Amino acid sequence: MLTIKNLSVSIGQRNLFQNISLQAKTNEITGLVGASGSGKSTLFRLALGLLFPSLGYKWQGQMDWKGIPLGEKPVPLLQPVFQDPFGSFSPYGTMRDLLLEPKRIQKHFFLNQEEKEEEWSKIETICQTFDLSLSLLDKTKQELSGGQLQRFAILRSLLANPEYLLLDEPVTALDVLVQKKIAEELKTINREKQLGMLIVSHDIGFLSYMCDRLFVLEDGSITEMGTPKEILKQPKSKLLQQLVAARSHSFVGLTSSSESSN
Repeated sequence: MLTIKNLSVSIGQRNLFQNISLQAKTNEITGLVGASGSGKSTLFRLALGLLFPSLGYKWQGQMDWKGIPLGEKPVPLLQPVFQDPFGSFSPYGTMRDLLLEPKRIQKHFFLNQEEKEEEWSKIETICQTFDLSLSLLDKTKQELSGGQLQRFAILRSLLANPEYLLLDEPVTALDVLVQKKIAEELKTINREKQLGMLIVSHDIGFLSYMCDRLFVLEDGSITEMGTPKEILKQPKSKLLQQLVAARSHSFVGLTSSSESSN
């Protein structure tokens, strides 16, 4: 279980969070919704050990994964998927080579040819799950679309054999058909692999479709929590009322699409 208890975070003189607490179950998809600039991505980076005191960040409270403390250093059992798929990969090398990165890290950056071929076979198998043509593996990131790169980013996170995924605005920069395709793929991963996820986003439609449980981050505090059905039926916080009123579409009720995401 991902546990956050009485966590406060500040940078300089600005308080980002004040005594926030939440628990995310191991095999569920949990959502954290907040307005742009609310600090939800800061919480994501803290869990990954990417907030450094040298940059002016200070925090106190508890944050752990199954009792393993988070915040001080990366915990490989938790793997991220970032918002910008183009910033997630080096411009040098093909996807076939770049996707070897998790294995290289595990093997201290040295792989023999047999190990490379074994990992490439695994990569090709997962590509089929993500509806990614094997020919894309021989392309650089400059030759791929945002939707293709984001699926490769998710694929790469799975190659690290994580126990949990942390996703920061994973579909915000993509068109709605690609969002829908990636949403379906993530839900399939969760269902078939029992792989839990924490998704931070300002898109209440996407989160209501994806998540088993939602937390609302407003003015540095958790102001609402519950299942999407519970809290969207009668939103109590000002933020959630505004998001519900403003959303122009919802993922709720969408079915699988046969359209490719390019």
